[in-house]
Amino acid sequence: MVNTAYPAQAFDTPHALLQGFIGLLSEEFENPHQHYGTAICIVPELDDIVLEATITDTLDMQVKDRAAVDLNQADARLTMPLATVDRIFRDFATVDWRDPEIIGTVEMAGDMALVERLARSAERPTDWTLDRFADAEELHRDQGYRELSSIDTIYRPSQATVLDYIDAGRPAIIQGLGQEIFEQPWTLERLEALYGDAVVRVRSATEHVTMRQFCAELRAFMAANDKSFDRGLDIPYTEGAALPPEMHAQFGPLFFDKTELTIPQLWFGAVPTHEPTSSVHRDPHAGFLFQVIGRKRLELYSADQASMLYPRKAYNLYQPCWHTPNAPDFDRFPRARDLRKVTAVIEPGDLILQPAGWFHEVYALDSPNMSVSYFWAY
Repeated sequence: MVNTAYPAQAFDTPHALLQGFIGLLSEEFENPHQHYGTAICIVPELDDIVLEATITDTLDMQVKDRAAVDLNQADARLTMPLATVDRIFRDFATVDWRDPEIIGTVEMAGDMALVERLARSAERPTDWTLDRFADAEELHRDQGYRELSSIDTIYRPSQATVLDYIDAGRPAIIQGLGQEIFEQPWTLERLEALYGDAVVRVRSATEHVTMRQFCAELRAFMAANDKSFDRGLDIPYTEGAALPPEMHAQFGPLFFDKTELTIPQLWFGAVPTHEPTSSVHRDPHAGFLFQVIGRKRLELYSADQASMLYPRKAYNLYQPCWHTPNAPDFDRFPRARDLRKVTAVIEPGDLILQPAGWFHEVYALDSPNMSVSYFWAY
């Protein structure tokens, strides 16, 4: 589970670590949407210097004397401990910026799109992930999945049947599982009563939000905004944060032993219904999405259409794409004109299986919305 092109590195001095960090960010930097600006990265342990980044079609990042830089003139500012920079090299294939151990150590201000561009440029896939995607592309091509017009619905399948679907690389909607969980509908009030003190979102090093606080923010936000609100707002949405341990018994995996699955992720909060809640991407593991509140629509694209979606070079746990099907730019991404998709709608109690390699984009049909996702580890 390594990447021979980007092995984990060790550095003798803090300054060597920063130079390695600059090289890592620059090697696979892409900016096809041409979102330009400047960003400053501050490492608190090194109070005499900063990293200054000029972001155009390329990344120009340099170590500067802090006294010579006007920190207030940058479009974005990032404060990151040296230990977090070091961890990026050790865990490049698994580092997740939503992880409280990461986001909980970082302070951010200004243009978040520029911060995201820098952060994502530090990610790298393992050789295993690269091979997994190549295998999925070959399988989908051989099975003709680009022509798939509908997704199977299966009722309370055995674990063996689920494994057959995973082996065939064929997605399915699974129904009839966890019926006792839905004997009562899930509401904000029920979530507060059962999990009020559970931490559902870590926004920064100093801000940890409980379920009770989050639901209060959600109610206030929904009262102040209609369903067409813009994602540019600071919306109450967990966006794939780790599912709190207190919620695992109710919403944990419905198939396989828990040791065979990744930590469940929580997708809960206010979401626009006119644009995707998760932009198009693919995962190297078979994934499950369990719907709890509201409905979701998934647009799926077979792996053999990868070149038409313009997947990003820098990624690790999942591979996002530059092409945005909901707002296409065919001048920049002309191959996307020939894409074919298949659509699935899931309701509370439904579990959708997406075998490794399927590109997918997720839309919420109702807001607020809640889903739990996890991945098979093999």
